[in-house]
Amino acid sequence: MTRRLPGTFHQVHEAELVSPSEEEVFKDYYFPNRQKIKSSTQLIDMWLNSSRIKSSETRRGYRAMVLDLVGWLESKYNMPDLRLCNLAHLQSYIAYIKDEKPVKHTDRKGLSKNTIAVHVCAIRSLWKFGCKQSIGYFYLNIASELTVEWCDNTAQRVLSQRRIDKLEVAAKEVSERHWILFTLLFYSGCRIGEVGRTKTNPTGLLWRHFQEDADEEGDPILILTITGKGNKVRSLHLDTETSEILMDMRGTASDDDPVFPSLSPKGKGKALSDRGIRWMMEQVSDKAGIKFSPHWLRHSHATVARRNGATTLDIREQLGHTTDTMTSRYAKMIDKKGTSQFVRKRK
Repeated sequence: MTRRLPGTFHQVHEAELVSPSEEEVFKDYYFPNRQKIKSSTQLIDMWLNSSRIKSSETRRGYRAMVLDLVGWLESKYNMPDLRLCNLAHLQSYIAYIKDEKPVKHTDRKGLSKNTIAVHVCAIRSLWKFGCKQSIGYFYLNIASELTVEWCDNTAQRVLSQRRIDKLEVAAKEVSERHWILFTLLFYSGCRIGEVGRTKTNPTGLLWRHFQEDADEEGDPILILTITGKGNKVRSLHLDTETSEILMDMRGTASDDDPVFPSLSPKGKGKALSDRGIRWMMEQVSDKAGIKFSPHWLRHSHATVARRNGATTLDIREQLGHTTDTMTSRYAKMIDKKGTSQFVRKRK
């Protein structure tokens, strides 16, 4: 038999459950304009398609992470609804992915510190969304108590000039197409989601995104207009060498043709996807014997530009950062000289 809402302190502790109808009244009182969400799956879909998630790559990663949490809660605690989850459950899950979760394609268990931090960010974002008055799925934001611990390994993701040169040679050896794509990513500093086809960038990179211009010395260059995170549009001036490589590759292609057409049967006639770009750069990595990802090229672009005299504002506008804080992560590695040189002067 369903029990009624208790009216005294002692009755609160004696109550075993609340009837569905009274629970709905309770929710409507605290969240009068809430969405009528019936399941955790529905909540997750609404969250992933909300304005909180800026890019398709983030959406894809966050979906996998929270579904992994849901699956783990069901198998570990027979818990089908995230509303039944408490802070101890979330902390137990974080401990699981830290020490026990198998890592794909390896014999290792336990995710890296930064990967765990991304999982925590996804969980915190979901609970914050679910606690909004317009959503009203959760009563309390228990995930706000989870700590995000990052390991700043930016320096490890900056390629030396020697490695950049070696990767460029390897890209040429794989194919001219690999080399041109590598050149564009490194010398433009673009994200792969700004070049490759994604759900938020369904056309991918087309030739109409380029405009011919000239630099201060009158040499021909290309201006690339792209849409970045948060649908922010920015224009990038490419250097003369990269511009020349791209113009030679274009040939008779029309404005609506993709710059890098997909070679897969499913993507025939479309631009190369972000996954396709990542796969091509993995081939370059294997050829050169140097571990890197497309995003490492973006880190390296910013660091080399800073070393060669570019200002923080220059780098921020090129990379599409919203604040100087992110840009300074690259700049600080160049500005710091260390103390070893002073120790050398001890005599």
